[in-house]
Amino acid sequence: MTRLRLNSATAWWCAGLFAAGVGSAAVAAAHPLWSTASESSHAPSLNGALFHNQPLRVLILGERATQWQRNRALEISMLTDYARARHLTLKWVEVFRPIDLYQKLLRGEGDIAIGTLSPELEQEPSVTRTHPLATERYQLIGRADSPAKSPLELAGMHIAARLSSPLWSYLEKLRKTVPNLQLEALPPNLDRDTALRYVADGDYDAAVLPTTMAADDLTAYPRLKRLFDLTDNEPIGWYVRSDQRDLLLGLNRFIERYHTAYFDPVAAPRDFDAIKKRGVLRILTRVDAQNYFVDGGSPTGYEFELARSFAEAHALALEVLVADSDNQLLQWLKDGVGDIITTRLANAAFHGDPSVRASRRYHYNAYALLTRRNAPDTAAASTRQKLVVAYDDSPELRAVRSLPAEISGLHAIAAAPTVPKQTLLDRLGRGQIDAVAIDPVESRQLLTARPDLVVGDSIPHQFDYRWIVRGSDESMLQAVNRFLVDAHRNGLDAVLAARYFAPHGRTQIAKSDTQPISPYDRIVQTYADQYDFDWRLIAAQIYQESQFDPRAVSAGGARGLMQMLPSTAKSLGFENLSRPDASIHAGVKYLYNLRSEFEDGVPVGERTWFALAAYNIGIDRVARARQMAEKLNLDPNKWFGNVELAMLQFARSSRGGAGSCGQAIIYVRQIQSLYGAYRHLRTAATPGAVTELSNLPLTGLLEPTKSASYALR
Repeated sequence: MTRLRLNSATAWWCAGLFAAGVGSAAVAAAHPLWSTASESSHAPSLNGALFHNQPLRVLILGERATQWQRNRALEISMLTDYARARHLTLKWVEVFRPIDLYQKLLRGEGDIAIGTLSPELEQEPSVTRTHPLATERYQLIGRADSPAKSPLELAGMHIAARLSSPLWSYLEKLRKTVPNLQLEALPPNLDRDTALRYVADGDYDAAVLPTTMAADDLTAYPRLKRLFDLTDNEPIGWYVRSDQRDLLLGLNRFIERYHTAYFDPVAAPRDFDAIKKRGVLRILTRVDAQNYFVDGGSPTGYEFELARSFAEAHALALEVLVADSDNQLLQWLKDGVGDIITTRLANAAFHGDPSVRASRRYHYNAYALLTRRNAPDTAAASTRQKLVVAYDDSPELRAVRSLPAEISGLHAIAAAPTVPKQTLLDRLGRGQIDAVAIDPVESRQLLTARPDLVVGDSIPHQFDYRWIVRGSDESMLQAVNRFLVDAHRNGLDAVLAARYFAPHGRTQIAKSDTQPISPYDRIVQTYADQYDFDWRLIAAQIYQESQFDPRAVSAGGARGLMQMLPSTAKSLGFENLSRPDASIHAGVKYLYNLRSEFEDGVPVGERTWFALAAYNIGIDRVARARQMAEKLNLDPNKWFGNVELAMLQFARSSRGGAGSCGQAIIYVRQIQSLYGAYRHLRTAATPGAVTELSNLPLTGLLEPTKSASYALR
């Protein structure tokens, strides 16, 4: 495995400072809490089935000690989903220093460690790191007038670093060698920006700070500069004991297959003028049975079509980013990940927040309470303390929960999405619950089969149809409001409302318990499983290539569902690309081969995005774009916001091929966008075709204590 390496500027110093080595005996001498004998005997056995009736114990640096460069929420989300897919429970164990991660892991007090170990501990054969999740580089940031270009030139300087930094022990040894070098621990709750201000203000001469990309993030600090790198760009992963081979294999397979699902979008705030110059409108939404869903593999829905019409009116391409929660939607908008929120939010979610603004109201959906016929009075005043059930995260549940405080006595409970509607109605009929929140469009069909039930009053919710923009973008808000007025006057809104809200409209397709993405789901699942891809990513690629048409033929001669050239397919051992099985197998195998071309130190998810770009444009151009990324001070190991930007620069040169390079950027973006929608669907698993991981919904739980818990299952 790749180990953390100090940069060549510091390698000579490390060679001398670490010459004696820091093995387990040295650690035992330096740290009295260390034990090497009896305590390790209670580590769980990992032969055969993993963790029978035992929790999976995750050692994690406390939030105040977490290294700045790590996306703690994302890693917690990944491990939560991994455990859920394996039917395991998690036990989170907080520690406060990287050395504690190492010690507790070796003593058997934990099974997985989230953190970055020091260079000397990285060399210990007793621990092994998983596939990389990201990369990091440690740099020394100082004032712009500092002449220091290597550790040799730090004499007399006052250097600050976090105690949780994996380089702390190196810095302590360096202090003993470099004359008058002073080392100070930064407060554990200090954020990166405050540390930079301390350096700019002269409180410290320099600070050791990590970065996950090389892009210039010091533009807000003109008095600062990067003095030099302390490490190379190194992988970030999780650690397990080296004897936990089954656990390591399971984690690596999960990372390899699903790392792309944990998309960390790039923040790029821009106003409406900049959006028009860029030519792309990024909308933020959630999967919704009426407003954004998938039909035959293609995204559709009332608000989606409305947003697409707005984009077309301004000659903009449309990019869709699907969020997991209302909070995430608002945060993405504020950060500049997207330009407009086009899904409904309860007014309370953004009321009084000056950083966002809402458009005019343009549609209203009524929701009602379905009750027993012998208890039809559902007026708000008479429904206090009554149990109202709706499916988790459904518009109906969100509408009930948006009720004003004066009628909050309605106690809304969430039903698991897998509970059949008939089960809810049966429990309502038996009096186990008081009401079910429904869309009135459903009422005629429901009441035909259940004469013992009746539709009561509408729910006076505040779950309005309004688009949300950043508060500073007045031109965007004006453009949106003008469009919504025009859509009402010219009948577009009425046409779309009839299409998606009328009985037997397209929305009913989205309300089925499970939805196939394509007619070829079983084949896609089989070969994605064989080559360790998320099958929904492959499905998104197939839609982008051929819209699921097995007879598709491109102008360049590419054929079949995966649009491969016959010569390429033949080199992989496939002949008849008109056969869905052969075309999908050939395409997935080719994508796997492309992914394998990228070095192991690149995070697996990034290798997959690189492979998709190479599938479209060729691996040589992707390699050259990565080289250009380094020249542009961008991260060559990250596609979105980095190598894709370098490819734009590459496209401007005649040798780059502007059309094809731009096409590759759009190709990957559109696959990622559609993949985001597919991941939020409940799809039918195909028995015998996939492992237990292949239909993982990947809900992305953000807190270690949070789990999917429903009153009704």
